[in-house]
Amino acid sequence: MLLHCPRVQALFPQEKVLLEHDGPAWMLWAEHGGTLILRVGELKFREIAGVGDASGLFLELDLSPAENLIHKIEDFAAQHNLTLSPLAPPESEFSARPVLAACHIPEYKKFIFAEESRLLARPRIAGAVEMEVRGAFRARAVPSQEADMVIHLLPGDLAGLLSYLRAVARAAGGDEVRVS
Repeated sequence: MLLHCPRVQALFPQEKVLLEHDGPAWMLWAEHGGTLILRVGELKFREIAGVGDASGLFLELDLSPAENLIHKIEDFAAQHNLTLSPLAPPESEFSARPVLAACHIPEYKKFIFAEESRLLARPRIAGAVEMEVRGAFRARAVPSQEADMVIHLLPGDLAGLLSYLRAVARAAGGDEVRVS
């Protein structure tokens, strides 16, 4: 499944690294070897001053048109045997604990990752959700070919995130369900 991302950014001030996409990007939702993965590729590297401690992954997901997205989510969940929650008004935010959140940085031959992090998703504007993953990111030397961002989730957490996105999309699409 592909979802449109108007904004993608990975910020690691301690490593003096910023990754972002030139313009809108696409997030791939897939299964790879039993792991459920969210991935954005083709990120552009920029070196930044190492100021601040706001390390993390920051994304905006476009949920429009709502009806198309709802069908994509339901089809994806069915293909991967994920049980979605019944449709209800979405909470003000959704939280999950990724198994891994990481970026490959070919320019530095680094893999920046967090094995303990927190993913938060919340409605931003009509038809969009803001997602961020924050945690104790650290770096390891690993050669790679492409600058990308990956988030690994357990099936229950991915089902919860999909259920949340579906509820927000439905609320933004003008149905009777509204964001609380």
